[in-house]
Amino acid sequence: MKRRRFRLSERAADDLASIYEYIAAENRAGARRVVDGIQAKIRSVAVLGLTGTSADVPSSGVRIIIFRSYLVYFRVTPSHLLVLRILHGRQDISPDDFPESDMT
Repeated sequence: MKRRRFRLSERAADDLASIYEYIAAENRAGARRVVDGIQAKIRSVAVLGLTGTSADVPSSGVRIIIFRSYLVYFRVTPSHLLVLRILHGRQDISPDDFPESDMT
């Protein structure tokens, strides 16, 4: 397994902000714990060199890891793990959620 750094796409960063805002409306401390937990999970997968599971999305090469109810979609390159989206498991996804412009 190869150690990698991770990078969030603009959409993934927006997803994290939305997750925080949604939970913070009721519980700011809980929102911080969830966002910190998601980031810690991503970091550990990248550092340990793990590659998750193949995701059933329109673009090939997309992998997935799960943190609580959230699905972290990413691509693996030789040097880093690119996080594409972070979505709740009950959200419907479509090809529009994974544009080719976000895949590099």
